[in-house]
Amino acid sequence: MSDLKIYNTLSRQVEVFTPAEAGKVRMYVCGMTVYAHCHIGHARAMMSFDVVYRWLLESGFDVTYVRNHTDVDDKIIARALELGEDPLALSQRFIADLDADLGRLGLLEPTVAPKVSEHIDQIVAMTARLVDRGHAYATDSGDVWFAVESFEGYGKLSGRKLDDLRAGERVAVNESKRHPGDFALWKAATDGEISWPSPWGPGRPGWHIECSAMAAEHLGTTFDIHGGGIDLVFPHHENEIAQSECATGDHPFARTWMHNGHLTLVDDEGNPIKMSKSLGNVIDIRDLLDEVPAEALRILYMESHYRRPLPFSAARLTDCLMAAERVYLAREVLEAMAALPVTASPEELAGDLGEDAAALVESVRGFKAAFTAAMNDDFGTGRAMAELFDLVRAANRYANHKKWWKRSAALAQEALACFDLAGRVLGVGGRPSAEFFAELTAKLLKRAGLGADDVAAKVAAREAARASKDWAAADAVREELDALGVVIMDGADGTRWRLNVDGGSAA
Repeated sequence: MSDLKIYNTLSRQVEVFTPAEAGKVRMYVCGMTVYAHCHIGHARAMMSFDVVYRWLLESGFDVTYVRNHTDVDDKIIARALELGEDPLALSQRFIADLDADLGRLGLLEPTVAPKVSEHIDQIVAMTARLVDRGHAYATDSGDVWFAVESFEGYGKLSGRKLDDLRAGERVAVNESKRHPGDFALWKAATDGEISWPSPWGPGRPGWHIECSAMAAEHLGTTFDIHGGGIDLVFPHHENEIAQSECATGDHPFARTWMHNGHLTLVDDEGNPIKMSKSLGNVIDIRDLLDEVPAEALRILYMESHYRRPLPFSAARLTDCLMAAERVYLAREVLEAMAALPVTASPEELAGDLGEDAAALVESVRGFKAAFTAAMNDDFGTGRAMAELFDLVRAANRYANHKKWWKRSAALAQEALACFDLAGRVLGVGGRPSAEFFAELTAKLLKRAGLGADDVAAKVAAREAARASKDWAAADAVREELDALGVVIMDGADGTRWRLNVDGGSAA
């Protein structure tokens, strides 16, 4: 039996996760409707399920992960008309941009990334089965509606009662519907719109049927995990259950339902701010990644449990930049320590060097069990991240020990293995620190309005002053650099510099 426990929206409780087939997991996550660049709120869901995917793989499961692209939709058609572009060409352009953005964020690619336009035959076939079985009806206009009253279990995911249902968000109220909650499976074509042939005339899919058809095609009629944002519980996921179970006769459609909380913009005091295009404060993923490294964003996303609301502010982002810097400074130190030709065992060090070494040994030896327990408790990334930061603090304290020659390569290697585990699962900790600091420095320079050549010239001027023993001039340059947020590090191998994430102009 698996040690993993997951909160199931369907049962409203945490359950021991047991896949239908031992050792294998089939997972479907609702992807993006691609009519514009995706923003940081959209990334919340995709990041959450990226970590789910990573932990399932780390736990030894053979995972088939399907995350779709909705490339046929009312909003896509409207945007294409606005831009004078073919709808499928427009959506393909934004799919390519989305894939690039998610790659920069460090998300793993899903096993399958199906598109609605490539599954029209499956959608028409499923709709026809629903009509044949009396769960759907066609109108004279060529629309096909699902009859919610035909499914006894309607409302079991959201808890809504049939008598209280209103029309779904994307379903226009229509007099041809038998019940206000009936939803479109197939929409009759209007002049100039993209369409495909069907038994009911030319048209295109409704919103909900697409995911049912694609999930069935790639995962079968029942599978292990279905995920998406909390806003999809009703009507989208409720409707998926109804049409899928009525079309196939198999149930449950998905054994476990997972939903992530929303990202909300807040000011530095934590007060909510509405994010909207009309206010001009929508932050696209790609724009933010031009300003900060992906690791800082991943830390921000994973400090909150996936089911909770995620507050996002400039202050929190700066805190996460600082946290990412600490992680990779610790890794850099450990890599240098691991290369030392010192063979003392961790236990010998703990006895010889006292609390610093003992704390690191304790953190390293307990890391995997604590990290695993956190992730197995409904993907507790906040606790898992806390374990990583405990290790970072212990590593940095020990690295500052004066008896540097007694640092243990073996202990450093064990600590690096912990960092690597966090890197594989959280996407933070395993990346080479040289790459991180190069990217961090470049982006902080941009934020501060500084040029790398200008900083390097000031550092060189300070070194020249020191070489000529002009200490006053050297101190003056250092004070100037401090004011700019530039941290100077003098060492036996020369002088290096970095920008302070939270200091000077670079803050």
